[in-house]
Amino acid sequence: MSRTAGKHLFFFLLVCAFLLPMSLNALDFGLLLNQGVGFNGGVGDSTVDYEAVLVPRFSFLIGNSASAYVSASFRALYEHDNWLVVPELLRTEFNWNRGSNDFSIGRMVYIDPINLVAAGLFDGVRFSHHNVWGTLGFGLWYTGFLYKNRANIAMTDADTVSVETVDLNWGDFFNTYFASRRVMASLFWEHPSVAERLGFSAALIGQIDLNNDESHTHHSQYIIAKATLPHSRFIFELGGAVELAQITRDDEAEIRIALAGDVGLHWMPVSRLHSMVSFNGRFTSGRTENGPLTAFTPITSLSHGDILQADIPGLSVLTLGYTVRLRHELSAVLSTSYFVRSDRGSYIAYPVNGEELPGYFLGSEFFGRLMWSPISDMSLNVGGGIFLPALGDVAPNVDPLWRIEMSATFALR
Repeated sequence: MSRTAGKHLFFFLLVCAFLLPMSLNALDFGLLLNQGVGFNGGVGDSTVDYEAVLVPRFSFLIGNSASAYVSASFRALYEHDNWLVVPELLRTEFNWNRGSNDFSIGRMVYIDPINLVAAGLFDGVRFSHHNVWGTLGFGLWYTGFLYKNRANIAMTDADTVSVETVDLNWGDFFNTYFASRRVMASLFWEHPSVAERLGFSAALIGQIDLNNDESHTHHSQYIIAKATLPHSRFIFELGGAVELAQITRDDEAEIRIALAGDVGLHWMPVSRLHSMVSFNGRFTSGRTENGPLTAFTPITSLSHGDILQADIPGLSVLTLGYTVRLRHELSAVLSTSYFVRSDRGSYIAYPVNGEELPGYFLGSEFFGRLMWSPISDMSLNVGGGIFLPALGDVAPNVDPLWRIEMSATFALR
């Protein structure tokens, strides 16, 4: 199939995804419009970015035991003095329910127990069985048909270059739109209240690299578990993951082990205001000179921090946050995060900027946000913050980063 024909096929499938529910008398339709603008500064010239997203969605019934949900997005971006328009097929999930069994096929959401290894949309199938012992399930998915900036897979150097530096090019659509090609499988179990006290979830995840990049491949398996204990006005969380990776670089193969941890403490104080104080800590192993331990590499790279937006491999993040509802329609969030390197080589972005620098403490960011929702179908957000390398020892003389952002969301139900 030629690239031109493939691009036409992509748009044909996108249109069919919406004509299908319309022809089946969809029971529910919604339209979401989000617009946001951000102002950035601190390193080099100040920049402005703008994003407008239109998300139509349908949900409908198929007989008495099946349902479907179809959504897409049409996104217009302005950043780095360039405009970019990106169409994307989002969740396209068909679900069958038979008693205690669920079966889903299509593009669906999957999130691992600690929301660190794999989180987002994936194409494939999922089966779940529910009983008194909890929910036991299995899923098998493929990532190569997703939009690369949605999947955000950066396990190898080629993955990272594709996501961070190669923009969508309509003249080379197939090589610049789609995500890294990987097959992912998950066997998962969860129970909301073991012994009526403890919530528990666990998963075994494996992924195979199908990119045919002979210079660098990355296969990996993960064991993940998380426990949640609510007590009075507190919620305690403890989770972790072990990664076993098979990495090949230029015909040299090695087996590596990586570790990740996740802890959380949430307190809801007695107050006239609905509020919560939260502490979250995420820890990942670093790369050692000798021995099998390496930097933890998730399948999907989730950004950590509102300003720094750092990838987690070789990094630990400590976050203290306060959320409060000032009025029924007005809420506020305040947070501060501190970033620590697990080694001196895995994390190379700002404020390191690719240099070999001593020290492990990158610095701290402070961020605040106001959210106003006068009606249920509209919300307005204003946020801003700053990242201060001066509070660390890696690059204390580097200029701080700052960001101010505003967004408005409108929903048509």
